[in-house]
Amino acid sequence: MKNKNLLLSLVICAALITACDRQSTPSMMNTSLPRVEAQTTMDQILVENVSEGYLKKIANNYDRYATDTLMMTISYDPLSKDYDAMKAFQDLARFKQILSKMGINSVRAEAVKSEGVKPTLMIAYDSVSAKTPEGCRNMPGFDDGLTTPEIGDYRFGCSIDSMIAKQIYRPSDLQGKVGNDAIDGRRAANTVEYYRRVSEEEAEGELRTLDRSDIQGQ
Repeated sequence: MKNKNLLLSLVICAALITACDRQSTPSMMNTSLPRVEAQTTMDQILVENVSEGYLKKIANNYDRYATDTLMMTISYDPLSKDYDAMKAFQDLARFKQILSKMGINSVRAEAVKSEGVKPTLMIAYDSVSAKTPEGCRNMPGFDDGLTTPEIGDYRFGCSIDSMIAKQIYRPSDLQGKVGNDAIDGRRAANTVEYYRRVSEEEAEGELRTLDRSDIQGQ
C-alpha cells in the first residue's frame, strides 16, 4: 500500500512539474511587415505613338516608384532619310520639356543608332515596389484554387497584408528617411531660440482670439 501511495505521489509531482513548464507553439499569425523590392522599370514605344497621355502615365509611375534618374533613349536608323539624328534629338528635347511640366526633372536623354528599326523611344529607371512580407502567401482558395488541406501552411493576416502592399502609393516611403533635412534643423533651432528669448509666462500664455466684429472693424 505504501508503494502504491509513493508511486501515486510521484505521478502527481511529475504532473505538477510538467504543468509549470512553459508551453509554446509557433504563431499562425503573420507579424512581419511589407517589404520593399528593388527592380528596373523599362518600357518602349514607337516614337510616332508617343502622346502627352503616354508621358503623363510615365510621369505618374516615375513619381510613385522611381529611385533614380529617368533614362530616355531614342533609337533611329542612320540610313533613314525620314528620321535622322536631328529629329531624334528634337523629339527628346520635346519629351523632356513635357515631362518637366509634369514635375519630372531628373531625366537623361540620348539618341542611339540602330540600323533597320523604326524610331523607338525607350524608358528605363531604377524603382521599388511593395511586396507581401517574406514567407507570406494568400489564403488557399483566395486566388489559386487550392483547397483547405493547404491551410496548415498559411499564416493568418497574409491575404490582408498582400492587399495593403498593393495600395501603398510610394513604396520607397517604407524605407524611411536617412538623416535630417536642413530645413528641419533650422526650424528646431528657431523654436529653441524663441523660448530662450521670451519669458515662460509669455510663451505659455493664452492665445489671443479675434471675433468677427474685431476683423470687420479693422
